[in-house]
Amino acid sequence: MIKPLPQATLKPQNKVIEPKRSHSGIFLGEKCYWNPANLRNGHAVILGTSGSGKTQTLKSMAYELPSLFPKIKIILIDFHGDLELPDEVCYKLDAESPHGLNPLVLDLDPRGGGPDLQAIAVAAILRKSLRLGDNQQGLILNAFITCYESRGIFQKKQSTWTNQPPTFADLEAELESRVEDGCKDSEKLLLKMAATFKYGIFSKPQPSLNFPLVRFDLSALAKVPGLSAIAAETLLKQLLDSHKLQGEIKDKTPRCYVILDECKEVKSSETLARISAEARKFGLCAVVASQRDAHISGEVLANSSLKLVLSVDDTEIASVKKRFRFSESMIASLQPLEALVRMDGDGIKTKILPFYERHKE
Repeated sequence: MIKPLPQATLKPQNKVIEPKRSHSGIFLGEKCYWNPANLRNGHAVILGTSGSGKTQTLKSMAYELPSLFPKIKIILIDFHGDLELPDEVCYKLDAESPHGLNPLVLDLDPRGGGPDLQAIAVAAILRKSLRLGDNQQGLILNAFITCYESRGIFQKKQSTWTNQPPTFADLEAELESRVEDGCKDSEKLLLKMAATFKYGIFSKPQPSLNFPLVRFDLSALAKVPGLSAIAAETLLKQLLDSHKLQGEIKDKTPRCYVILDECKEVKSSETLARISAEARKFGLCAVVASQRDAHISGEVLANSSLKLVLSVDDTEIASVKKRFRFSESMIASLQPLEALVRMDGDGIKTKILPFYERHKE
């Protein structure tokens, strides 16, 4: 159930959100400090149009989080290629990259994992991203199961789940085999996925995430419709699955932050909704940003303790007022790097300290 947003309140400019946070949180801007461990959860939503300071705010948060949580891991899903940070490990995914992502990596949780459920999940992702029909979704689901079985991986034999999983190269070969056997539907599906297969990023070795700061640059994938969404959904699901396996945390100190700079690519993501609803107890938190209010689902918004509004397009003001509970006049008057910030029930207006002022060469 989506919890209702609190009533609109805004603290005076000369009053800190909570005094105890002023020396134990991340300094976002004037009189505004953020400590996820002191809030209901660590999730955050950032809304702002081009030129509002959204990228600078995201980079500032990613840059400052390790100062508050020294053991934190940060994964940046960068759709535009402009979130570069010091000391990062960057994987730029494109047709020439040696690295890729494998959507068919299994969730090893005996209560909700295995090849059958992974095949169902990936088939659903492809249906949304590539606009597959019912028959095509059923066909690709069946093909995934065959690919797993060809690798010796079976739902009822948990001991086989750690075998090397198939990739989209296996899927392509399986569909080609079915075409040779005269399956017309497989031929149509092969044509539908031709660009995805040709780009090859879902058939390459997946790189390690075992670094403090990892950025996946997905900007080149925008050339092929659906690729960015599949890549982002793959990362989100793998992070959620791995954190659930680690078990629940004892306090509110997060293990990992995943930061998405443009959530329109995954606006209907069931995985992102699950992260916002249940991942806090496993130490996984998300920061999502968008230029448009409509790209942020109601569930993600309601389950995010930090809501930060930068300047938005005039056409967005009415909907932002309704969902973020700030007055139209305050939203309309925002200048670049000025933000209306709500943390749980408290609100404040602030001037964001941008990344370029926090880190100087």
